[in-house]
Amino acid sequence: MIYVGIDIAKLNHFASAISSDGEVIIEPFKFTNNGDGFQMLVSKLDSLDAEPDSIIVGLGVVCLSLLANCEQILIPITVRFQQNLCT
Repeated sequence: MIYVGIDIAKLNHFASAISSDGEVIIEPFKFTNNGDGFQMLVSKLDSLDAEPDSIIVGLGVVCLSLLANCEQILIPITVRFQQNLCT
């Protein structure tokens, strides 16, 4: 299993990937909130050479732009939002 974490922000996002063994597969990198940035993300994810269902992507709650761009370039993404655990 590969875990991809994406920190979503207004102008720039950060992403990295680790294996289920904790090995860093993709070092943290910054990508911009535009087509070029999303293409960079896609090329990094493509370099994983893994089955799509073996990649879990964690997103922040402000991810609509990222999801819209992934949909435009036909990347299937299933998003699960973590519930707020604070009381």
